Amino acid sequence: MRTLAGVDVGTTHVKVGFHDENGRCPAEFRRPTPRELPALVAAVREGLAACAARTGRRPDAIGVTGMAETGVPFDAEGRPLTPFLWWTDPRGADEAAGLARDAVRLFEVTGHRATAKTPLAKWLWLRRHEPAVLDRMRWWAGAPDAVAHALTGTLRTHETLAARTLAYDLGRHAYDPDLLALAGLTPEVLPPVAGAVEPVGGAVPGLDGVTPGTPVAIAGHDHMVGCWAAGVRRPGDAGDSLGTAEAVMVPAAAPPDPRTGLALGVTADPSLDGRHVVLVGGLSSSGALLDWLLDLLTPVLDSASLRDPALPPGPGSSSTPGSGSASRSGSAAGDRYAVLPRLLEGVRLPTGIVAEPYLRGRAAPAPDPGRRLTLAGLDAAHGAGDLLAAAVEGTCLHTRWTLAELTAVAGVAAERLVVFGGQVRIPLWMLVKAAVSVPPVEVVRAGDAVCAGAALVAGQAGGSLDDVPVLPREAEPRDPALAAAYDTVYERFLAAARTAGPPGLAEATG
Repeated sequence: MRTLAGVDVGTTHVKVGFHDENGRCPAEFRRPTPRELPALVAAVREGLAACAARTGRRPDAIGVTGMAETGVPFDAEGRPLTPFLWWTDPRGADEAAGLARDAVRLFEVTGHRATAKTPLAKWLWLRRHEPAVLDRMRWWAGAPDAVAHALTGTLRTHETLAARTLAYDLGRHAYDPDLLALAGLTPEVLPPVAGAVEPVGGAVPGLDGVTPGTPVAIAGHDHMVGCWAAGVRRPGDAGDSLGTAEAVMVPAAAPPDPRTGLALGVTADPSLDGRHVVLVGGLSSSGALLDWLLDLLTPVLDSASLRDPALPPGPGSSSTPGSGSASRSGSAAGDRYAVLPRLLEGVRLPTGIVAEPYLRGRAAPAPDPGRRLTLAGLDAAHGAGDLLAAAVEGTCLHTRWTLAELTAVAGVAAERLVVFGGQVRIPLWMLVKAAVSVPPVEVVRAGDAVCAGAALVAGQAGGSLDDVPVLPREAEPRDPALAAAYDTVYERFLAAARTAGPPGLAEATG
């Protein structure tokens, strides 16, 4: 069986994994994602070498995926002119507001609305504040593109990444020269688009653990790669990608009417194979909300009982309290999650707290950039575990709302909701997800579905995406009594989310 390497450049971590042709992962490596390109490339190289040493094998193909929007300008020699310009960077907000004056036409061309996270907004900011950078820029490279360039010496991208620049015409499958001209740029500064199974090139000599000439492919945008590997490929499927941010994805036959798309705050992205569009509703603070609360609470609650060395390094096989059992073995979700089993001990579900999970505003399905985290129903009987569980409930309730709106626009009924990503390792999260969801939930238990997906896509280099195997999924048990209880909570959530509210907790605490 061949060995396939996946590289996933995420917002929080960069991951490298060696996989077999069924997606099983005998070796993986992760590091916090560096802020500058040289350090990122060094981490990827280290990961490839470490996985090769651990398995005693060299990869037969390498697939690269990762976050969209984040990128770096190159000079004519291929050197970065700045650190990465991150999608989370607020620079470009004023420029995005200017672009929004022609929002309907912009959505009609690109399938997206103008926000500060988009590269076009960042380029306009650079043109206004640091024009010398754009004057020297020979190429713009998204984060996955830049990694593939370092591995092969060739700069390419995938359509699912190009579509996130806010300068890509979905209908023409090409960069839009008029939009680029707003920043004084031309299509020649953006990487040519290659298919997911079309190798960018062969690996350059000098990579430890990699044979020179090994094919390297840009598998695409992380959400779309995860969806494809999870089997979310056609209308009637629905995917839920969990990570720092969360994305609900529904394949559709056609993009929505621009006014409808803008009103809902959804985007229309190309599917990995380009045969469909995928409607996407994002939540920027999913895992980020849990991380924020843990960072806020753990120093206060830090004690010998919470730092018991007998605790597993992450959500383990201990039962998560609540209606129904959530016992399941799982790999570590990170050191910060080691305290979760104890913090969640004794939590009863539903918590009675209705959380609006918006740390960074709300994009879909009702755009409100000023929306912030709010907690209703909190009283003296609640503890730290209840706050954490309420945050999980809030994200799951938001997902239900988003999925209902997306399927209505797509004109399809979701037969299942396929869930993948880091939070599947947290039993309480999956317990709530299954209880809140209307369609049955199926969970991809792969250690990293996106990284595995990139590897499996690369394994079809020169072939067909249809031959990429689907990662194993399992049905998440649904507790009928808990589901009925959450139906009532959902109505309270919708009533709160659809009305203006007071400043949220995140805003009040800075």
